[in-house]
Amino acid sequence: MVNLYVVVLCGGRGERFWPKSRRALPKQFITLFGRRSLTQETSRRVLPICPAERQLFVAPAEFEPVLRSQLGASARLVFEPMGRNTAPAIGLAAQYLRHEDPDASMLVLPADHLIEDRAAFLRAVQMGMELVRKGSLVTFGIRPERPDTGYGYVQLGSRILGKGRLTAHRVMGFREKPGPAMARSYLATGKYVWNSGMFIWRVDAILAAFREFMPGFYAELERFRGAIGTPRERKALARLYRGVPSISIDYAVMEKAGNVACVRGSFDWDDVGSWLALGRHNKPDRAGNVANGLLVARGSSGCVVDSDHGIVAALGVKDLVIVRAGDAVVVAQKKSLGDIKQLLADIAALPKGKRFL
Repeated sequence: MVNLYVVVLCGGRGERFWPKSRRALPKQFITLFGRRSLTQETSRRVLPICPAERQLFVAPAEFEPVLRSQLGASARLVFEPMGRNTAPAIGLAAQYLRHEDPDASMLVLPADHLIEDRAAFLRAVQMGMELVRKGSLVTFGIRPERPDTGYGYVQLGSRILGKGRLTAHRVMGFREKPGPAMARSYLATGKYVWNSGMFIWRVDAILAAFREFMPGFYAELERFRGAIGTPRERKALARLYRGVPSISIDYAVMEKAGNVACVRGSFDWDDVGSWLALGRHNKPDRAGNVANGLLVARGSSGCVVDSDHGIVAALGVKDLVIVRAGDAVVVAQKKSLGDIKQLLADIAALPKGKRFL
């Protein structure tokens, strides 16, 4: 696609995947499915429509070595001085792209999502491009398979485009993560989709939205624009981030803009938000146990196991997550996985505990 660039957001700490995901090598850079990291798979997924030289990876500078190792020395990297959520990262990437190609469009993808049907995903992107040419800011929604309380939702309005199960709609609103009853209601209506955190738009359109809804940040982006490619760039970037709020693109722009459309994708999608994702994408044994690594289970069912060495033996247990990675092991009930960040805080409080994180 002419003038299409892909921006891959590589921030995040992946704490829900501890201990395999660590501060030095978080979730987006580890191998969970197959032989490649989620970041590598994201890059490969878009190669049919966007060659590597038009892919930008936005990340904290500390991840440069692993990005170079996984993507190659010629990978195009944009480093943030500090993490400030998705809106500043997208604004920064958009400014770099405008400097390079004023007619650019940008497909924004998180690095750590799993999409197995690449062809269906690319068809959704092509439909998104049709809307982009009409001036829309486009988000991609996923048909909900279950009343999930872990995702935000997008409320769909009237249909704009349609090709079989792939449709595009006006957006009526964005909804926070619901409770169980509301999630069931959303699923029943058929008018809500999961908010995937993937977007496509023209660079000038998203920058115009920043000018309208984050005028202070936009003014700093314009100051930074003059420093791109000069010896002043690093200092200008630090100044840009010094005062910017930590805010998502949904809160900053998408919930306020009037020209928002949603492509309702017909492709499988998983944001790989917890160890339970392994159970959704690996074949279980007869008792419903799923394992990466060697597992012997007796009288055990519904367990998710990931082990990087040795053997895990499960005897008479049910619905556990067992992960062994290097010098750490976690054993948790599935229903307790939402508390893992508190567990990591307990570990960090130990003498020399931070070395395990």
